[in-house]
Amino acid sequence: MSTAADYVEQNSTFSLRHTEQFTRQRRKQVVDSYEPDNSTLGDWTDTEDLQVDGALASLTSTEQDDAVRSEVLSTAQFVSDDPNLDVKRGDRLLASDGRKWNVAGYPTRDMNTFTGWRPTLVCNLEEVVG
Repeated sequence: MSTAADYVEQNSTFSLRHTEQFTRQRRKQVVDSYEPDNSTLGDWTDTEDLQVDGALASLTSTEQDDAVRSEVLSTAQFVSDDPNLDVKRGDRLLASDGRKWNVAGYPTRDMNTFTGWRPTLVCNLEEVVG
């Protein structure tokens, strides 16, 4: 086995060996009673939930303190070996430790231009506390 393409050809499935379980939350659409053609996103108390597996890679965590409040902003990346996973911008991922991560931007499903192989889904995440 000398190249990544050889590996892919010999091992038709790719999987991350050590993952954690997350809950993907998506707010439901709520119809505007004044304009039925318009709908908005509901709140986080009524969500469509889906159990997903993946790995979290921490990027940054900064803290800002001022006279009024204290805020912590953390960023991370979520990686899943299922490129077809139903995660999109605006969703939230709940970690087993209770942290709530918001999907920031569009998830990527990068493709190898030589083989067409799409091994992963990658999401940028953001958490704001305070």
